[in-house]
Amino acid sequence: MRTRLFVCFSILCLLSLSFFPAPSIAATDKPESLAQLFTKAAAEFDVPVEILLAIGYAETRWMDHQGEPSQLNGYGIMHLAENPQNDSLVQASRLLGVDKEVLTRDIASNIRGAAAVLRQLATKQNQGDVPKKLADWYTTVASYSGLSSKQTQKWYADDVYHFINTGVSRVINGKEVKLKPTPVTPNRGEYNRIDLPVAQATPDYPGARWVAASSANYTTANRESDGNAINYVIIHTTQGSYAGTISWFQNPSAQVSAHYVIRSSDGEVTQMVQNKDIAWHAGNWDYNVHSVGIEHEGYVSDPAWYTDAMYRASANLTRWLCDTYGIPKDRSHIIGHNQVPGATHTDPGPNWDWNYYMSLVNQTGGGTDAIVDNTTSGRFTASGNWAVGTTNVQKYGTDYRYANPEAVSDAAWFKVNIPASGSYDVYAWWPAGSIYNDSTPYVIKTSSGNQSVYVSQRSSGGIWNHLGTFNLTAGDSNVVAVSRWTSGTGYVIADAVKIVKR
Repeated sequence: MRTRLFVCFSILCLLSLSFFPAPSIAATDKPESLAQLFTKAAAEFDVPVEILLAIGYAETRWMDHQGEPSQLNGYGIMHLAENPQNDSLVQASRLLGVDKEVLTRDIASNIRGAAAVLRQLATKQNQGDVPKKLADWYTTVASYSGLSSKQTQKWYADDVYHFINTGVSRVINGKEVKLKPTPVTPNRGEYNRIDLPVAQATPDYPGARWVAASSANYTTANRESDGNAINYVIIHTTQGSYAGTISWFQNPSAQVSAHYVIRSSDGEVTQMVQNKDIAWHAGNWDYNVHSVGIEHEGYVSDPAWYTDAMYRASANLTRWLCDTYGIPKDRSHIIGHNQVPGATHTDPGPNWDWNYYMSLVNQTGGGTDAIVDNTTSGRFTASGNWAVGTTNVQKYGTDYRYANPEAVSDAAWFKVNIPASGSYDVYAWWPAGSIYNDSTPYVIKTSSGNQSVYVSQRSSGGIWNHLGTFNLTAGDSNVVAVSRWTSGTGYVIADAVKIVKR
């Protein structure tokens, strides 16, 4: 009897395995890190891990967005897409024998799917083989983008190889993911012969390059001259990549456009619709008629896309637009897409720093802000207990300082010359890592006494983080400190601070 029961139980177990899929990575007791998932997929499909990491970073900064699609209907870290130009999601599903829904939500499957598609593209381009050299994957990366023109494919591949050359890192779910700098000169193949398309117009903004949107995506007009004044600048977030957004605005089926698109990494500006014409960006015809739309590369949910280079480039453009068309430089006329009446969009979202942005637009305090790095001569003080670190690529400048947490008065101080007493925004920059402190104290010397702000330096690395708005007293003195006195665990980091007058 026991034998029969055991056999029946065994059969039931086997049947259950047949009808119920294995748990996803997220459901296991010891989930693999994101770095491990990239490494395993690279080995399984014989794709360089540098290629996988750089594509994931270029597409989404290694964030999966929990199954939410981009503006090009792309999913997951690797942006597996399903649209008229790009069927990488469909191809990945076929190659892996995995349902598309799984590929959109399961991180491990998404990365494996991208690796499988890349391998297939590579073998088609190389007579059944995969390239042996990292430099020779360029044309495969360009094809993987699925973008509508060779020019945007080239920009996409150039971005991927830029990240391979410079290296990038982020802390995802408390663990660092790192792409180490790898010097490589890509073999562009046919893309060497692709230059910018012949311009049919010149950009209005002197700092922009011109790439025309499809004429099916905007309304030709003669604004300002025809009585339709330009009264607003509307700030958007692309929900996708820079090259992907440009490609989408070139697609006549998009039925959407903006006047300008700005890249996250360096603030490059591309104009796609002339200022006199009406771009379709606001979701409200009256606001379309009376505004200029600026798209910013990135995703609303991830502040890492909103770089200082992007803020500054966008603020310079917005200031020029305001000066050119007599638009007041205030929050009633420089608005987010979410502020347009009837808007269903939330961009630029809560991670967009309006205080900092408007200070740049208005050039508060003469258009300057004070940045003090730990290497700024005569502006940083720390004892010998603070060691010098250089390895984390998210650092500001050449290095940073770190120390063990301890209940001692041994702070690292940043000295700042405050030109006039008043209200200031205070920012801090640190490289993030799982070994850094989860409750680092920043001490700000205000006009009413010292105030402390606690932050986790395990995340939000490589960007300016807003510590708060404080009343500061005029004078040249130590204003911001990083303290070692904390109950948090991990190294405390002192890298750089920024003070901006409101």
